Amino acid sequence: MKDLKLKSYTTAISLVGLVTLVASALHIAKADMWFELLYFVFLAVLTESMPIIINKSTFISLGFAIGLASMLLFEPLVVPMVIALGTILRVEKIDGKSHHILNTSFQKRFFNGSAYAISAALASYGYVYGGMLFPNMNIGGFSVLGIMIAILVYIFVNTIMYMVLFSFFEDSTVLSLLRQNLWVAKNFIAIAPLGVLMAIAYSYYGWFALILFYGPLLLARYSFILYLDMKNVYLETIKALSNSVDAKDQYTNGHSQRVAHYALRIAEEMSLAPWQLENIKIAATLHDIGKIGIRDSILNKPGKLTAEEYEVIKNHPRIGANILDEVRFLKGVSEIILHHHERFDGRGYPDGLEGSQISIEDAVLSVADTYDAVTTDRPYRNALSHEEAIEIILSESGKQFAPKVVEAFRLIVQNKDSRERFLNVG
Repeated sequence: MKDLKLKSYTTAISLVGLVTLVASALHIAKADMWFELLYFVFLAVLTESMPIIINKSTFISLGFAIGLASMLLFEPLVVPMVIALGTILRVEKIDGKSHHILNTSFQKRFFNGSAYAISAALASYGYVYGGMLFPNMNIGGFSVLGIMIAILVYIFVNTIMYMVLFSFFEDSTVLSLLRQNLWVAKNFIAIAPLGVLMAIAYSYYGWFALILFYGPLLLARYSFILYLDMKNVYLETIKALSNSVDAKDQYTNGHSQRVAHYALRIAEEMSLAPWQLENIKIAATLHDIGKIGIRDSILNKPGKLTAEEYEVIKNHPRIGANILDEVRFLKGVSEIILHHHERFDGRGYPDGLEGSQISIEDAVLSVADTYDAVTTDRPYRNALSHEEAIEIILSESGKQFAPKVVEAFRLIVQNKDSRERFLNVG
C-alpha cells in the first residue's frame, strides 16, 4: 500500500511538473528568449554541480541564488525551465564517481526537476503579485515585498513536497519531518541575498556581471567545506574518546554508541529541534566519559558495589562535565552529561533535580541509558529481554523518568516499523 501511494505521489508531481515545463517551453519559444535561457541554465547547472555534501543523503545547494535571480528578472513561465534543467542536468561527484543524467535514474532526476519547477513557478507568481500590492516598496527596481513572498512561497512549497516524499521512507509524520529539517529554510534564506544582488547586477550591467559573483560564491562554498571538515574531525575525536571509555569498562563495550542511537530515536519521535538532536547525540556518546576518573577495580568489580564504591561511581557525571567544561563548544553538552542520572522524582544525582528542573535532553538520555543498561549483561545479573525492559521503563513513568519521554518511548515500541528501527543499532 505504501509503495502504491509513493508511486502515485511521485507520478502526480512529475505530471504537474511536465505540464509546467511544456507551458514554460512554449512561452520561451514565443518570447524568443533562448540566449537568456541558455545562459541562466548554464549558470544553474554549474552551481547545482557544486553542492556542499553534508552526508550521504543530505547536501546544500547554492543553486537557489540563480533561481531567485531568474524569478526577479524574467516572467514567471521562464523560471521553471531554468531551475528544472539546472537540477536535471547537474553533475555530482560522490566518493570519487561522477553522477550525471546518463548514469543515474532519469525518473528520480525528473521528479526533482518537477518539484523545483513547480516551486519556482508559484514563487515567481508570488513575486509578481506581491509587487502589484505595494508598487512603491522597491530596491534597485525590484519589489521588496515581492521578493519576500517569492522566498517564502518557494521554501514552503518545495519543503512540503519533499517532506511528504520523505514521509513514505521514514516512520515519521510530515509535521515531524518539517520540525527536524528547519535548517533547510535557513539555508534558502541565507542564500537569498546573493540571488537579489545577482538580479540587480544583471539588470544594470548585463550578463558578464554575473560571472563576477562566482568568486564570492566559490569562496563561501570553500569556507563551509572547511567548516564541515573541522566538524567531522571533532566528531571523530568524540568517537575516539567514547571508545576509550567503553574499552575501560569491559562490561559496557559499545554502550555509548547504542545509547546515542536509542536517544536519537526517542528525540526524533518527540520532534525535538535539530540543535537538540545534535546535543543529545554528542552527550549520549560521551555521557560516561567521567568513568575515566574511576578506578578500574570499581568499574570492573564482578559483584555488587558497596555503598562507598557506589558513592565513587556517582562522581562520574561531575567528572565528565568538568572535563568537557574546558571545551567552549561543548558547554551545552557538559550540562547534559552532568545531570543524566537525575530522576523525575528528585531522587537522582548529583544535584537531586526533579520534574521541570531536568532538561528534556537529560530526560531522553536517561531513558535511553536505562534501556541499554538493563538489556545488557552485567557481572552481577543477566540481560533482561526487550519486553521486560519496556515494562520497567513504562512502570517508572513519573518516578524515575519524565512521562512525556516515556510516552514517546511507548509510541516507538508499540509500532512494528519504529520498533525495528529502534532496535536496529547497526
